[in-house]
Amino acid sequence: MRVVLGTPVRTEPKPWLHFDVAAVMVNALDADKRARELLGFEGELWVDSGGYQILKRGLSISPHALARRYRDIGCDVCLSLDIPPSPADQPDVADRKAEASYRNWLVLKSELPDAKIVPVVHVYPDEGLFLKWIKRYEGAEEVAIGGAVPYILISRGAPRGSRSTALRLIATARREFGGRLHALGLGSPSVSATLEALRVDSTDSATWRLKAAYGKVLLPGGGERHVTDRQINFGKKKAEDGELAELYMFLKATGFPDLDGFDDYVARLKASFEYRALVNAWIVLRSREPPRSAVFRKLYQEALSLLRVDTPLQETQ
Repeated sequence: MRVVLGTPVRTEPKPWLHFDVAAVMVNALDADKRARELLGFEGELWVDSGGYQILKRGLSISPHALARRYRDIGCDVCLSLDIPPSPADQPDVADRKAEASYRNWLVLKSELPDAKIVPVVHVYPDEGLFLKWIKRYEGAEEVAIGGAVPYILISRGAPRGSRSTALRLIATARREFGGRLHALGLGSPSVSATLEALRVDSTDSATWRLKAAYGKVLLPGGGERHVTDRQINFGKKKAEDGELAELYMFLKATGFPDLDGFDDYVARLKASFEYRALVNAWIVLRSREPPRSAVFRKLYQEALSLLRVDTPLQETQ
């Protein structure tokens, strides 16, 4: 399974200048025709439509305007303009939003016939509706599953069993859709092995840089630890020596290119945002260890069970 590295267009550090990064994802609201030049990246460029940010800011954009922007950027993979349903939406409302997303996909495909336009189907509690939406895109080369992050990685305020619901829907998408499957925003080391078990083809993550800015490093198999001397007012605990040694051994075993002796490595983690960001990017891209936390280990085992038990859903008409 490939992980696409989410990034701002104007960013430091640039992990792809230090080691192999197959694909990066930028936001259409942040990018223009100079995106590749500013990134200094020659690999596969994904561009997200910015649909969630547009909705959150109360903005609007037409698929025609988005097509012009995609054309200017010159992206290799363009995510379609989606209208995300809320879990609280009534089924008829959610269905209308999904239909609007489908029409946007048709417009973008028509305006950019030579581009790869990837439709987005959102996790939604009505599993029959979700199956109906997946089947709408039978002719697509690739489908992205959106809206799963609050269910799986956050879950606070989500309905009981939301992680299992999202996992079941992703498994359904894998069973019912014959093309490539991308899981939007789920490139956390806590769930990478789970997605790989479900035969998801790719996912993405932008957390590598954000966690580094908060003074945190990511651990293989999931978990994050503070490594700076700043006071912690919230969030996870500080890293213990054993955890930093475990991370060091993983980096060494997997060929991380910027690794000195253990003491120098610890000092650089504490002092340098850039170094933490590079380490985090490496972990996001390469960690496929079984989850270390009990919650995500349970999810991993559930994914393995879903592969063994094929229970078809009934589509909502």
